[in-house]
Amino acid sequence: MREPFVDSLVPLREAGDLLPLHCVHPVSGSPYCYSAMAHQLDTGHPVFGFEAPGFDGVSEPAKSIDELARLHTDSLRAARPHGPYQLLGWSLGGVVAYEMARLLVAAGEEVPLLVIVDAALPGTQSVPPDEQLARYFLYDFLGVTRDRAPEVDKALAGIRPGAEPAEIFAAAERDGAVPEEFDVEFLLERYALFRAGVLALRRHRLDSVHQGPAILIKAAESEGRLLDWRPHVSRLTEHTAPGDHHSVWQGQGLGVISGIVDQALREAGPA
Repeated sequence: MREPFVDSLVPLREAGDLLPLHCVHPVSGSPYCYSAMAHQLDTGHPVFGFEAPGFDGVSEPAKSIDELARLHTDSLRAARPHGPYQLLGWSLGGVVAYEMARLLVAAGEEVPLLVIVDAALPGTQSVPPDEQLARYFLYDFLGVTRDRAPEVDKALAGIRPGAEPAEIFAAAERDGAVPEEFDVEFLLERYALFRAGVLALRRHRLDSVHQGPAILIKAAESEGRLLDWRPHVSRLTEHTAPGDHHSVWQGQGLGVISGIVDQALREAGPA
């Protein structure tokens, strides 16, 4: 039996005496995808991340977006009982950050900054079968999109229809499509967390409107129809960064995102 998950907050850059930025993990469960951005922001702002339950390999993954939002909000308020609060989230993390902002505002707290990075609206995509989802997991795990993963596609070319995730990961490991330090057992553990996140995201429904300011940063190569947050945010500012859902965090895309967030932090005001 796995242990219950309690504190989800981890430091990405602790130094600074200005209002901190809190970043919510994507479907991988790891907040460390924000480390490069954190070190490009004004050094006065501490940056923290939220780690998903299950990422530690001990606790159980959350079963819903609402559960993640409540857990991370509790961790945030345990560390910082009162706002203002500044939130950012990419992909699944954008949806969780949105729901956290709603919880905080409902509790009478101020959320002067909410940044949603390339987060598809819940309910816009169906849940694929496990075989397809396992392939998507490998693309996400390696930080590539389907048409830019020749090693993965080659390794899985001969996989039988309906193959179990363990069989898919074994083929990827055998053919060197994943780094050698990641064995099938590790991939299955990470896949369980990924699958729980995908199910939570695609079953979630947005049922009201966030009444505070928010910024949406879309990857230039993402499908715009999946990213129409306007009906759910009363004061939305939109930007576009070069790249796809993953590459937007590299090179020029990372610079654009960091610049937008840095400017937004300055405009949101002091601690």
